[in-house]
Amino acid sequence: MRSFILYIGLLLVLNHIGHAQTPLSLEDCYRQAEMHSPLAAQTRLIQEATELQIKILSSNYVPQSRLNGQATWQSDVTSLPIKLPNFEISPPPKDQYKLTLDVTQTIWDGGVIQKQKAVALANQQAEQQKVAVDLYQIREQVSNLFFGALFAERQLRNFEILQKELRAKLTKTQASVQNGIAIRSNVLSLEARLLEIEQQMLETQKRRIAALEGLSLLTGTAIDTNTQLVGTRIETQNSEIVRPELRLFDAQKQTFTVNEQIIKAKNAPKLSAFATGGYGRPGLNFLATNFQTYFIGGIQLQIPLTHWYTKSQGMEIRQLRANQQRVERQRESFLLATQVRLANQRREVERLQALVESDRKLIDIRSTIRKASESQLDNGIITASDYLTEVNNEDTARQNQILHEVQLLQAQNNLRLTAGN
Repeated sequence: MRSFILYIGLLLVLNHIGHAQTPLSLEDCYRQAEMHSPLAAQTRLIQEATELQIKILSSNYVPQSRLNGQATWQSDVTSLPIKLPNFEISPPPKDQYKLTLDVTQTIWDGGVIQKQKAVALANQQAEQQKVAVDLYQIREQVSNLFFGALFAERQLRNFEILQKELRAKLTKTQASVQNGIAIRSNVLSLEARLLEIEQQMLETQKRRIAALEGLSLLTGTAIDTNTQLVGTRIETQNSEIVRPELRLFDAQKQTFTVNEQIIKAKNAPKLSAFATGGYGRPGLNFLATNFQTYFIGGIQLQIPLTHWYTKSQGMEIRQLRANQQRVERQRESFLLATQVRLANQRREVERLQALVESDRKLIDIRSTIRKASESQLDNGIITASDYLTEVNNEDTARQNQILHEVQLLQAQNNLRLTAGN
């Protein structure tokens, strides 16, 4: 007997666990949606591409070698217009051959390679911030689905309470009809209202399932009707604008700054060492007619001068600064539009807060009237239709409260999303 009781108890516990609701907050949905989005992989790919680019740039510090081969035939060659007795100087052959190995080593490149690395890192930051902006847009989709499902969930709870109350009233009225105290139409009115509630619950449940399925697709997690959405009050005191778009604008401006540095570096003096080892005919002694090996080594200095008389450097820098100022104007425009939107959203939050407060007062009044009409129905003073009128009035007030509370949560969340907090 004791084993049987333990077995039944275990079944009840397992059944409770199976139907237990899993809490899920909006922040959880945001985090999971961003992780699940294909955009998330782009951040890692951008970083990998930049690391490879920097390795390629670093390879320019390694001595650069090149193998060259050449075979030529020319119509004329150098000859000495002098004839000496008993001595003949043979001119070099018209067919000439050479195979060389050329090696160069950068000693000072004016800082070009270092600046190119800085450009690569700045571009990486800008591209990753662009991905962050795109990921942030997903939050609006998640928010709409989350609050749509939350609204439906709270509506269902209210319907269940109302359904329970009307079923109890129906049972009581049926007993009154059997006792000849109430008329049959009262029972029919209550049954009709219960059917309407079932229809409303079915419609609401479908809306809830659709929203949860959308959330499940966006987050890549299993979300069903056993998931309890946690709609907590959101603090909106800190409305400082810290949107990812601002970081994107800053990153774009930084790319122009480092590109300006690379323009200056390209026009700086450059110093390198070089060496050439070769085998050919003729060698360095162009009068020799046989194949020879040879070697040349030295240091090379390059000082670009073109930009001094074409003014190209100044024009390129002015172009970059114009683009940088254009990005700054875009940043200012975005800030202004965001501030206007925040002001409107603050007014919306205040409006909904006032509505929620008045909803509470209205529900108290409607509840008092409904309780009075319930007593009147029990005493046969009014019909079920009169009673249901007050029930519907109270239900409408409660539905409005649910709507306004969820709208308030969403408005507070929208305010936070707009600010980027």
